[in-house]
Amino acid sequence: MRNKKFIPRPVAAAILASIISSPSSLLIGSENAALAAYGNDDYRFGLQTVLRSLGAQDWQRRQEVEKLLNEHKSEAPTILTNALDSADPVVQKNASEMLSRMSSNWEFVISDRSLATIIAILKSSHTSQVRSNLVRVIGNVGPRNDRLQPIILDLMKKDEDVSVRSAAADSLANFMREEKALQAEEAVKVMCYCLKNDISPHVRRAVAHAMGNLPGPSDLVIAALTEAMDDNYKQVRGAAGSSISRFGARGKRALPNLLKMYNDEKDWGSRQQTLSALVQIDRKNPKVVEAVVGALDDPQLMHSALSYLQQLGVDAAPAVPRLIKILEPENNINVRVQSANALGAIGPKAQSALSTLNKLSQTAEGTLKTSVDSAIRRISIDGQTPNNLDSFHRESVL
Repeated sequence: MRNKKFIPRPVAAAILASIISSPSSLLIGSENAALAAYGNDDYRFGLQTVLRSLGAQDWQRRQEVEKLLNEHKSEAPTILTNALDSADPVVQKNASEMLSRMSSNWEFVISDRSLATIIAILKSSHTSQVRSNLVRVIGNVGPRNDRLQPIILDLMKKDEDVSVRSAAADSLANFMREEKALQAEEAVKVMCYCLKNDISPHVRRAVAHAMGNLPGPSDLVIAALTEAMDDNYKQVRGAAGSSISRFGARGKRALPNLLKMYNDEKDWGSRQQTLSALVQIDRKNPKVVEAVVGALDDPQLMHSALSYLQQLGVDAAPAVPRLIKILEPENNINVRVQSANALGAIGPKAQSALSTLNKLSQTAEGTLKTSVDSAIRRISIDGQTPNNLDSFHRESVL
């Protein structure tokens, strides 16, 4: 065992005792024999033995062990690394999964010695799931030293396994949030190269998604993501558009590509995602407003479009005729409420809706009446229209 280290006896004893005393514990037969091999009073490797005894179907016991390890985070990295250093592929897989999940917790600190074991197993393992998990572990550790990033970069560029390259993309994004600017610059180049050239669309999608988590995206990143929105695979196009939307106004150069993608895509999920990106990047752009107004004619996008129009406020004025039509009784009550709210948010530029709103106020009930009356007040007051202004002042006094 490359990383064998004694766990403080009281801690190991407490963990082991908890497992053994658990009503749902299944420590019988060979498992008890395995524990007995260390002696009844020697708990130094008790938990490692439990981990090694875990079979592929022992999910309940794995949950118990992980819960107990979370209660002893200072010892957990060494315990799991010891279990990871096993010839049993099932034990390796289980230990690597636990390491991957638990290492995302800042209280879970992996020692340099354990990290060296993890890297050695990563390089020697032939199991893609184990290697992917360990790549994510290294990503969670972050740029502790100058040797770690090159490992991730090399895997991302050269590894034959799709899942490993995808995990490397996620890990690299974690690194870049923490590391120095010079190292991050090299990582950006590799990510842009892989986004364009990796043969697997799953990897390209993972890279595009990871790039959306980068702090302070450079022009190179935005240019690469913009180009990726013309990828042959929808999953890559969607991930690229979603990542650019996270950059807000900095992603304006991608607006023509997003508009093209929105108009070309047939899948409503992709169109909804792209519409959201357009609004986040440049909501005041007339072409974006036009796209949002047009989305009112798509039943699957209508709710989102109405919400965006309410956010746009006065800039949503071109939607007023369509919003008035949505107020008609044959439409769903929810969209009628949203339409009234959007008209109220537009304010004085929705003057042409006052006649319809006033008539509707006389028959509407509940939430719809509340929204309609609110819209009337907002349009009338902002526009200095006498209708309902006196009644609003009376309501205010009361």
